[in-house]
Amino acid sequence: GILEWVTEAQKRSKDTDGKIVALQKEKDTLVGEYKTQRKIVDDLKNELQGNIARHTKLAEEPSQSETVLQESLAAIHKLRDQLSAGNEKLKDLKKGVKDVQDKLKIERTLDVEAGEDIQGNFELSYVVKGDEYRALKKDNVQFMEEEKDRLQMEAEQTIAEAKLSASQGKMLTVDQMIELQEELANVNSQLSHLALHVQCLEAEREKLEENVECLRSAHRTEAEAHKMRNLLTFRQFKDYYEEAKTANDHKYRELLNSCVQDCVFLSSKNSELEEEVLTLKKKEKSTDCDSALIPLL
Repeated sequence: GILEWVTEAQKRSKDTDGKIVALQKEKDTLVGEYKTQRKIVDDLKNELQGNIARHTKLAEEPSQSETVLQESLAAIHKLRDQLSAGNEKLKDLKKGVKDVQDKLKIERTLDVEAGEDIQGNFELSYVVKGDEYRALKKDNVQFMEEEKDRLQMEAEQTIAEAKLSASQGKMLTVDQMIELQEELANVNSQLSHLALHVQCLEAEREKLEENVECLRSAHRTEAEAHKMRNLLTFRQFKDYYEEAKTANDHKYRELLNSCVQDCVFLSSKNSELEEEVLTLKKKEKSTDCDSALIPLL
């Protein structure tokens, strides 16, 4: 019955807490690996750009040997392959962190919803959801900053590779230049659209936060009014109960006094009747004795 339900609830809570701790440890490990891999990738990008810049200067020297240029170019290709593999590993780690974050969020939500302290408590629910929202916002801001840095590094790498191609004597044709210009125009258009989209989302978020605060304030006001109505109703009920109690107490006291008076009267009457009966019996006995003496005379 109740004992089994309590035991089962405690067991579920303990299991959920264990899952949360395990997921948090897994997240911390993945985040540490992601930061380490991120530093490795950034170092590879910087090294690649430096090698490309040095190769460009070497190619501009007329007396530079072909062997040195080939060795420099081979080092650049090697770094490019390492950078590609590093980016793939970084992408996998990032996906792993996101998956663990989603699982952790689900487990925390289940743990909070299962807690007895939050059931029917709007303010506590608001605080918990607010913490979740701020954590998500922080993760999204970090994600956007990382994506911004990644795009900037890729753009710098693309420029460096273009300079490398130019240093190797590879010239762009008219069609390639037109294609690059079209691609640049499309990218600029997409970036403008994305910037406008982000701006609109920021305005929607601010409006949503404002509406949530207004709803919270309205809910708090309504809750206070509901509480006051409940207190007023309880006070009125208490006053009515006290009045009814006083009236009933007075009524039953009068009834009790009347009963006591009736009992006293009946007791007194009963004593009188008993005395009358006793007197009659004595008279009857005296009469019987006189009747018995008359024949003897």
